Amino acid sequence: MPNPARPLSDAPLTSQPWRHVAPSRMAAWDAAAGRPIAWAELHGRIGAWQRRLDSLAAPGQQWLLHCRSPQDFAAALIALWARGDSAVLPADDRPETLQTLSSRCRAALGDIPGGLVADPAPSPPRWGSVDPTRRALSLYTSGSTGESRRIDKTFAQLDAELAAHARLWPLEGRLVISQVSHQHIYGLLFGILRPLCEGAPLASAACRTPETLGAWLGRLADAPGAPPGAVLVSAPPPLERLPETALPPAAAGRLARVHSSGAPLSAAASAHARRVLCAPVEEVYGSSETGGIAWRDQHRGETWTPLPGVEVRADDQGGLWLRSPFLETDGWQPQADRIASGPAGFRLLGRADRIVKVGGKRLSLTGMERRLARHPDVLRVHALPLPGRPHRLGAVLQLAPSALPWCRDARRARVAALRDDLAAAYPASLMPRHWRFVATWPTNAQSKLGSAEVARLFRDLDDPRRPRWLGVEAEGPGRCRVTLEVPERLCYLAGHFPDQPVVPGVVLVQWAVAMAEEHLALAGDFRDLARLRFPQPLLPGERATLELALDATPEGLRLAFTLTGRRGCHARGRVRLAQGEVGHGG
Repeated sequence: MPNPARPLSDAPLTSQPWRHVAPSRMAAWDAAAGRPIAWAELHGRIGAWQRRLDSLAAPGQQWLLHCRSPQDFAAALIALWARGDSAVLPADDRPETLQTLSSRCRAALGDIPGGLVADPAPSPPRWGSVDPTRRALSLYTSGSTGESRRIDKTFAQLDAELAAHARLWPLEGRLVISQVSHQHIYGLLFGILRPLCEGAPLASAACRTPETLGAWLGRLADAPGAPPGAVLVSAPPPLERLPETALPPAAAGRLARVHSSGAPLSAAASAHARRVLCAPVEEVYGSSETGGIAWRDQHRGETWTPLPGVEVRADDQGGLWLRSPFLETDGWQPQADRIASGPAGFRLLGRADRIVKVGGKRLSLTGMERRLARHPDVLRVHALPLPGRPHRLGAVLQLAPSALPWCRDARRARVAALRDDLAAAYPASLMPRHWRFVATWPTNAQSKLGSAEVARLFRDLDDPRRPRWLGVEAEGPGRCRVTLEVPERLCYLAGHFPDQPVVPGVVLVQWAVAMAEEHLALAGDFRDLARLRFPQPLLPGERATLELALDATPEGLRLAFTLTGRRGCHARGRVRLAQGEVGHGG
């Protein structure tokens, strides 16, 4: 494919290459139908948008824009810029998000309830000049406090980053297929603006599944006039879930490069994606505020290399400082990440604030906690990414005693109510998957919810033999009360019994001994059991309190235990051990 009529400059947006391109050239590719979409068609859509906007307001407005189709989004965005307007890009189409932003804009455009659409008839576009210092668009993202934060991008900032990307990874006419949202800066730059500025076609629809990706790449091999290969814009979740047979034989060699951003890929995931897609995987590290910062290909090493023009250094505490042409200021700016610098680049050591990436999406844990804390029954809340589960979020909530769920149905209702409230502000992928409801806040000796307490709260996820631990209260030497819940995935429930699963009595005794070993330092050789009673069966999802009392007798240690729930006593008895010492509750 020949180069665009006007080559990429250091100011690709400001030079508006889309207004100079020949109408017969390919602007997009309808991958489902295997047909090219010419710039003449896209120009007609741009003009149709302008005609609609002209009927509503004079130029110089701010419009809320949300279009799922990359092609429709590109046409609407160019129409705004050519008119002298700017765009506000909501991160999602949740009602609360749209309600907050709509009041700040002239009107909503695109796939939004009540959003305006372009006139149906194509129309010649009207071009205007673009001032590099003018605001091109505004994005909204969560700051460290959880409050929604507006980030403005000028044309000069976007131009600098687009030019840097093009120097590193020229598209050379390849089809750009995106698996990420262009409502965010990464998807916007790589999935929309780069092909528009480099004269490469963009896929007219988003690619949602590996099967779709394989079909589209396979079609490039035999469709008349198809682009010469493709570039995939992706993120960790879809790359990690790639099946080994994602690409059919016809797609072999059609993918030139894979980009990934939103969160670092594990080394295993990077190697997996490279093997399955038969293409290098280039990761991009950055944020909505900073733009791109660095990149890496883990096939060549784990360290990150700053993008062209970007400077990075670490302070005495390992904090990242950044100087970048993609920022409005020329000075060094502190960032929330910690790094370790080296001769070949730097390694990321984690966040210093409470912004995390869940499934490749930024999330303020503080903001989510504030949202959950609005419930009258919630006394305290802590949200956290779960160790070993990078795309899963956990939540620990201290509830008023009357609101604590005591059975499976009550727990499900409580979780459903909390999720329903979160749904107005968060997509399902960002909601907590694992909930822990506590009566008292679990703390360590420093009165903090430490890593050991967090591990106890969620350890049943990795060991299906354990109860769900929900806190311990010491009641003097050799005395404590442990709150437990029966996980529905407890392995001992299988086959016991088919009509109504219950926790076997021997398991309850086993739990009592294990909790005494953990919290009372129980140690010694087992001698016998006495006075065992199981008055009420313990059911899946039920909550109960295990009271433990450890005493020294002339014959050895004696552990008395009682397990009581809402429906009464579930188990009680005594365990005697030959030797050992009485510990202290913790």
